[in-house]
Amino acid sequence: MALFTGFLLAAALGIFHHFAILFIRLFTPHLGEQKHRGILTAFLGLLTVHTIEIIAYAAAYKVMVDAGWWGSLTGDFDGSFYDLIYFSGINFATLGYAQVSTDGAIRMVAMMQALGGFMVITWSATFIYTIWQDVMDHHWRLNPDRQQSAK
Repeated sequence: MALFTGFLLAAALGIFHHFAILFIRLFTPHLGEQKHRGILTAFLGLLTVHTIEIIAYAAAYKVMVDAGWWGSLTGDFDGSFYDLIYFSGINFATLGYAQVSTDGAIRMVAMMQALGGFMVITWSATFIYTIWQDVMDHHWRLNPDRQQSAK
């Protein structure tokens, strides 16, 4: 049950992330003279999206911890939402270490969050790279003589 719940949460994370990237893309300008704005818009948009995703997982952990039968979070954990956000952020970034540890079925959800976090962070990096590539392609089209001197 816990692995399935973790899978569903990771799937919801991927779906949310997909539509968030589409939304961010609407606000990235069509390059031209605003090349830095496009990259910064994507970065700040993704930073916001990842923060929302981390907080959403923290809320899911809150429900599980309060229910009691999912297991518990132990160590330097006082039950505050602040600690849940910290735990969620560490898992999301797949760092795998924290002063907070899991005990019981909730471990499976945490493991699936780490997998989902790794996937969407990689996805985000690819998205930013794609925007950067568009900027560089646009730059070289406007300055073909610079492209030759760069080789």
